[in-house]
Amino acid sequence: MKKSFTLIELLVVISIVLIFLGVSLVQYNAYTEQTKLKNEEKKLVDVLELAKKKALSADLFDRNCTNFSGYRVVISSGSYLLSFGCASDYSAVQNYNLTTNITVTTGTGNYNFSPLMINPSFISNTIRLRNSSISKCVNISISAIGIVELNETLINC
Repeated sequence: MKKSFTLIELLVVISIVLIFLGVSLVQYNAYTEQTKLKNEEKKLVDVLELAKKKALSADLFDRNCTNFSGYRVVISSGSYLLSFGCASDYSAVQNYNLTTNITVTTGTGNYNFSPLMINPSFISNTIRLRNSSISKCVNISISAIGIVELNETLINC
């Protein structure tokens, strides 16, 4: 008598493998979306820190500027812009676009890092990024004196 698998046994094993594969793909996609959100958060924090450090050191983007106003980060729902200020006139240094499915839901507006960080002006003390494909958010906190804190804990939103 030949030993072999029946068609039913093969179908059951293939079905189980496909179910595990399907669950694994869903978990992998969720993980990659979470990683994208955290990477965008880190990138925005880096730009805020850059603006703060350049304002503290009075690093002039335009060497012809005689009345340095500081640096500004303008945050909108889908992008943010680093600007250099001279005589209260701000010009773009670098524009950053957020990745697909990621938006800023809280904290849009101007974040002004004044020279030597004397009286900086921030529109909000919390910036919230949201990934719409997984409905998760992360928060960035910024204190009145410009201390930027990254909170990588994902929250439902």
